[in-house]
Amino acid sequence: MQTTRTQRMILLGFLLAYFCVNLLFLTRYPLVHSDESWLGGLTRNMLAQGYAGVTEPFFDLKPRYPHAIKILFHLLQMPFILVFGYSVFALRLLSLTAGIAALYLFYRCCRTGASFRLSLGLTVLVSINGQFIAATHTARQEILLLCVLLALMLTLLNHRGEVTTRLAVKLGILTGVSVSLHPNSFLLAAGCGSALLMLMLLKRRFQWKVLLSYIAITGGITLIFVGISYSFDRQFISHYMRYGETEFDLLVPVGNKFSQVFAYIQRLWLRQSGTYTLPDLKPQLILCALTVLIGAIQAIRTKAYALVTSLGFIAGTLIATILIGRYNQLSSILWMFPCLLLLAPLCAGQRLYKYGIPILAAIFIWTSTGTVMQAYQYAYDDYTTNIATYVSPDTKTLANLNTGFYFDNDALLDVRNLTYLKENELSFADYVQSRGIRAIVWSDEMDYIYNHRPVFNVLYGNPRYVPEVEAFLTEHCTLLGSFNAPGYGMRIVQEIGNPCTVYVYQVNP
Repeated sequence: MQTTRTQRMILLGFLLAYFCVNLLFLTRYPLVHSDESWLGGLTRNMLAQGYAGVTEPFFDLKPRYPHAIKILFHLLQMPFILVFGYSVFALRLLSLTAGIAALYLFYRCCRTGASFRLSLGLTVLVSINGQFIAATHTARQEILLLCVLLALMLTLLNHRGEVTTRLAVKLGILTGVSVSLHPNSFLLAAGCGSALLMLMLLKRRFQWKVLLSYIAITGGITLIFVGISYSFDRQFISHYMRYGETEFDLLVPVGNKFSQVFAYIQRLWLRQSGTYTLPDLKPQLILCALTVLIGAIQAIRTKAYALVTSLGFIAGTLIATILIGRYNQLSSILWMFPCLLLLAPLCAGQRLYKYGIPILAAIFIWTSTGTVMQAYQYAYDDYTTNIATYVSPDTKTLANLNTGFYFDNDALLDVRNLTYLKENELSFADYVQSRGIRAIVWSDEMDYIYNHRPVFNVLYGNPRYVPEVEAFLTEHCTLLGSFNAPGYGMRIVQEIGNPCTVYVYQVNP
């Protein structure tokens, strides 16, 4: 459907207003996560070294190998760092910009079969969704992958159910390039392939040429990034497989992975996300289940290509999630959003949106506001300012990776390295001396993790080193000071807000 000039101005005004409002709390919600410092720190090191085939400087015992599977993401972060400096704001600004693009693409997807009023209403509804806001405020790849997902959906919807080789080429280029953003691009490729199959079933005509063209183009572009990875690391495949197995148990049997699906949904329902702050997803999960159920019934009745496309994408993405077995709470946005896209064809031509959208908007605002206000009381700048009272940015320091935006490129060593002391035949004292560590930032969280072992081993590794470290702090360090950091001293979401003291030590000569 065509959009008039007035309608375009209204849409542009909304997107601009949304961008400006989100700038006000971009660095406050959600809480800055160590993964943001992890990804951004690697980008900063690439800039410092003038070469993309490097690893993170804050990991010297934790095994790391360079690769190109997310090289585009780092290249996109670079101009933001160069213009705004290395900061939480700079890296999250990329995500917010991608969020605006995602809203525009979502509107365009809805507009292929719905009125301007309904399409804009659904776009506004998505924009106040807590999960979407969190993704646009987190310096990770999920929001960029969502842009690719929506671009794929728009491409499919614009072809109005017609499956052609030209369509396969467009889709293959998009999914192939997305490999350079994150390995979860596999979810997009599977979802898109599933949507193509569903459309073929709708037409009762299986087209091998189209499907093979899509697979060949996606695979061909993927091989380019695999080749770049080999230029960085001659043992790329074995190293990458080892990383997937040790970090995420990706090689466990598919049957075991399938048995974890319901536990995954339960964690989303209960907001159990380890170290990531999740909004209340109960209303969204219920809405997704209802739209899939009603959409499936309507697809059987009407054989509408828009319904079939969305349902195919949802099915493929979920199946791929199970096959990988990496039930990441943040990546759930990649199968939830096609569910929300079902709202457009389901509501088009009906009066449901007249009451449904305002009710859903009120629910989303209520759940989003509560989560934002809870996180807003903890400022990352306060956390780093307290550390700056005792330690300069260029001091060689052992600390939590979430301090990474304060320290210089080569100054920080992350506490995750300590998990690998034993296999490197090092004592903690040897490690401190050999690395020239002059300061240690330690928190009550380490005792909490140690006392609850092995519950958090999957997140932080075996904390067997804690008693040795604390003995070293007592015998060989001077306490420079301490401060309470209930938001950033403790990474376990369920414990955030409880008193947590951060201690800053100087290592004695």
